[in-house]
This record gives sequence, C-alpha cells and structure tokens, in this order.
Amino acid sequence: MLKWLRKYSRSWFIALIIGAIAIVFILWGVGGLKSPRLQEVANVNGAPILMTAYLRQYNELVKEYQDRAKGELTEENLKAMRLKEQAVNRLIEETLLLQGGEGLGIRVSDAELQELIRNYPFFQEGGRFSERRYQQVLARNRLSPADFETMERQRLLLQKIVQAVASFAKVSDAELQEFYRMAKETVEVRYLVVTPDRYLAAQRPTDAEIDKYYQEHKETFRTPERAKVKYLLFRAQDFLEKAKPTPAEVADYIKDHGEEFTRPLVIQVRQLLLNVPPKATAAERRRIETRAQELLRRIKMGEDFASLAQQFSQDEASKNKGGDLGAVKRGQYPPEWDKAAFSLKRGETGQARTSQGIHLLLLEDIKEYDRLPESEARTLATKRLQAEKSRRLAQDAANQARGELNSASMAEVSKKYGIPEKETPLITLVEPIPDLGAQPGFNRAAMALKPKEISKVVDLPPGFAVLQGVEHQDAQVPPLEKCKDQVRQRLSKQMAQKQAEQEAAKLLERLRKGDPLSQVAAQAGLPLQDSGPFTRFQGFLNQPRAESLTSAAFQLSAKDIYPPHPLGYQDKYYLLAFKGRKAPGPEEFKKEGEQLKTEFLDHKRSMILSAWLAEARQKAKIKVYELP
Repeated sequence: MLKWLRKYSRSWFIALIIGAIAIVFILWGVGGLKSPRLQEVANVNGAPILMTAYLRQYNELVKEYQDRAKGELTEENLKAMRLKEQAVNRLIEETLLLQGGEGLGIRVSDAELQELIRNYPFFQEGGRFSERRYQQVLARNRLSPADFETMERQRLLLQKIVQAVASFAKVSDAELQEFYRMAKETVEVRYLVVTPDRYLAAQRPTDAEIDKYYQEHKETFRTPERAKVKYLLFRAQDFLEKAKPTPAEVADYIKDHGEEFTRPLVIQVRQLLLNVPPKATAAERRRIETRAQELLRRIKMGEDFASLAQQFSQDEASKNKGGDLGAVKRGQYPPEWDKAAFSLKRGETGQARTSQGIHLLLLEDIKEYDRLPESEARTLATKRLQAEKSRRLAQDAANQARGELNSASMAEVSKKYGIPEKETPLITLVEPIPDLGAQPGFNRAAMALKPKEISKVVDLPPGFAVLQGVEHQDAQVPPLEKCKDQVRQRLSKQMAQKQAEQEAAKLLERLRKGDPLSQVAAQAGLPLQDSGPFTRFQGFLNQPRAESLTSAAFQLSAKDIYPPHPLGYQDKYYLLAFKGRKAPGPEEFKKEGEQLKTEFLDHKRSMILSAWLAEARQKAKIKVYELP
C-alpha cells in the first residue's frame, strides 16, 4: 500500500476525486480522420484521440498553469513542464476511464441528466427550471442543447466512473498511523549540483559526429506542418458606435430578460471563519492561508461544510450551528464579505477576506431577490445589447468582404472597409498568432488553406476573420545542411550532459571512499547547499515532482550517508548527503488523527484510481503519434 502511495500520490487525478471533476472534457472537431490536417494524436484500443481534442486540452493546461503563476510563465517554463505530453496523457486516461466504465456497465440515464441540468441555478427562474432561460443561456454561449447535453452527460459519466473505481477505499488504524509517519516525517540533506552548462562551451563535435547524430535522430528534427496567411479581422469593438441600442430596445430587452436584472437580497449562508490577528507575522498569515485552502479543497471534494465549521471555525456565534448564519441581508456584513457571498450560486462555495480574517462561505439558498436599480439595469442591458449587436455587424461585414474577395484583391477589400490587411509568419497548428494570441480556430483555418485560397469567416473572441493562404509547408525532415546548427547544439548539449554525469559519478566515488564533503565541494568549485527539513509530500526543495530526489533522500541515514549513484533531475545531477531525520511524536498523531483520517481516505481513493489506471494502461493498446 505504501509503495502505491509513494508512486501515485501526485497523480493529477487527485484533483478530480469523488465529485470534484470540474473540467468538462469536450472532444470537438471538424472533418474526418482521413483528412491529412486533422490527424489523430493517439489511439487507445482503437478509439482515436483527435488533434482538435488535443489542442483544446493543451490550451486549457497552458491557461491553468498561467493562472497559477499569475501570468509569469515563460516559454522555457512551459517546455520544461512538458505540457504536450501532459495533455495527451490526460486524454488517454479519460479514454481509459470511459472504456472501463462501459465495461462496468456504468451509464448516465436521461433522468439523471435532466435532474443535473434542472438543478443548475443559471437555468432557473424563481427557483425553478426555465426552458426559455435554458435556451437563452445556451444561445448566448453559442451552444446547441444537443452539444451541451452531450458534454454534461460525459462529465457526469466520468464522475460516476471515478466514484465507482475509488469507492473501495477503506482505512485501518495501522495504515493511518503509518501514513501519518510518512506524511509528517522530515529529512534534511546537504547537496551538490553538477550542471551540464559548465561543460557546454568546451564541446566541439566534429562533422562526422554531427552527421552520425543526425542520421540516428532524424525524426527529432522533423518540422511540423506550417502555414502563412494574410487576413482581415473585423473586430466587434470597431462597430460599437454603430451598435448603440435605442431606449425602446433597451426597455424591451429588460422586459424580455427580467430575471437577469435581479440580485440576491436575502441569502441563507454558512461560514467557516479563520481569524487573522492584526499583528500576525508573514509566516503566520501563510500558515492560515494554507489552512484555508486545504479546508476549501476538502469542501469541494465533498466533505460536509457544517462538520468542518464545527471543528475549525473561530466564529463562536455560529460554530455550534455548523457555521449557519441564518438569513443574511445585503449590507449586513462588510463590503468584501457581501461581494463574495452575494455573487455565489446555490450550493457554491467561496471565500472572502476582511479585517477579521478569511471567511469560507457556502450559499445554501436565496430567500429574496431585489431588482437592480433602474439606472444600473439600463446600463447593463445597454452594454449587452451593444455587444451582441456589434458582433452581428462585424460578422455581416466579414461575410460581405469574403464575397468580394472572389473578384478583388485583399488589399482592395482592405482599403474599402478600412480594415488593415495583416500577414502572419509561418505558424504551426498550436502557435499563438502575433497580435491575437492563442486562437486555435484561426490556426486550423490557416492550415487548411492552399496559396491564394480564401477561408470561410472564422469566428474568434475579438471578432471575425477572413484568411487567404500565402504559403503552406508540409511536415518534413529537413536536410542536414538546413539544420546543422540545431544538430550541433543538441549534440553539444548531450556531450556536456554526459560529461556532467561522469564528473558527478567521480565526485560521489570520492565521497563514498571517505573524502570530506566540504573538501570535495571546494575542490570541484561547487557550492555546498542545505535543503532544510522537508516531508515526502513537500518534496526535495519544495518540488513535488522531484520524486527520485525525494525518495533517495528518505532512504539515507547516518549509516548510509550517500546514495549509490548521482541523481539526475531536469538535466542536472545531484549529490545528496544525509544530515538529519525527525519523526512525529504520538501526541501529534492523537491531536490530528480525525482530520488525518479524512485526508488519508482521499489519498487512498487516489491511489486506487491511479493503480486502476496504471493497470488499464498496461493492458491497453496505445499509440501516440507525433505531436505538433
């Protein structure tokens, strides 16, 4: 069991366990598998994973990591994270789950799907499902009921399959104690890092070595399919002036969409409060923030909010009632609290920060609604109408311009409409477009064009584009003459990598023979560093993915100070030296036992699910093709 824990505890499915699947997996696309530009990226037991599904998953991953890093990710960071491989693996695991669910006879009935959709607050009016509201919301998001219901059926099916697979998890006292020891035990090491960079400049591969490397690794230099296009973009914002609605149109819109111009006035809400002392240190604030995020995670994974509020809330007035605040009227609490609580939908959780601390909130019901003030409703309706109308005008102009491109040049049409003609560089299927960013629909349209061919009007978030092909290059392996510098760089890096590995092995051999660590470090010109204490789940240097380093560190002891070989991670070689270990005491276990039991059950469910996936993957026939 503990071997499984070490191996699978960091699976991405931890985030999806039991009722917490938040991502709707949309397998969408255009055309058939025989299309040369819409090929499969993988095949699982005969079921294809299409390029379009891969692109959607890849873009979602990029956005997910960018949001976590607050937009500070570089291109190098993204490459190091191997997001392409992550995207394909997620789709493979989804496919395995769906195939496994079919084998288990798990289905989603029409009644279950209807019940799910009817309970969505955004499809309701006055607390009841509204067919008119349903159609309006889907139309506004450019979804047909059939497409939306297919997506929701698959999302619910995946959730049921995950629940079924993970439902066998049980926790014994012995397992709990061993898990606690593993979770809380810390180790501390000193270490040296040998990097290939210090040897890179000295590499001088010969022409013969370069040619040999190229012949042996030709496919790694294959260039993806590329296209260059000219285009006109009819931005919706450019039509805002022409799209101003009349007072009568605004009044009619408010009348037809009356339920959208209300706001909650009285709500039924529960609260879990974590006080933050006014003079709290930065470390104390981080600790409270971490506790809040952990509690929020547990709530979203299905734990009872009331029970957690009784255990952890520091709001004495509501703690014994499971955090129930009763009926709360707008303006009763601070503005920050109101903003968070009154923006929630029924059953949703959120958090607010006030001078008192961090408030975790659960909206149980909306008791009364209040109409928006007339001026606010008019302003909101005007913006919505203007946005909708400006998009229609932009689309009409784009369609008209496309028709004129059959008999006029793009430059002439550009001049007539006052829309600048732009040209892309050679782009691949996944590259962002200069001035537009990531636009998968634009890329797909560009790849499908031959030189001088005109595309259909492409619907993009900023507006509507018409493309004309300029150049198209098929995927190909370039001759050595065209990629010699690239081959040289890769070979040099490989040679430097090998030299760094050999140097690390020599240094470790000296250490294992008894040479002092500080002396070896000084003679090699390497800084001697200290990891500080860390747990298995924190990971070496707070890198949860550095599993080989973390595992090796916990195998060291005062008797076995050094590992048997250098440890490679992210193209570097680490030499670890044991410094100390600390195990948790029994009194700590008694104090945290109940909370730990819930956490361990979550981990065990994740272990079972990951083990099931690993076995399914081993038995499956999986092909992964070249990724763009």
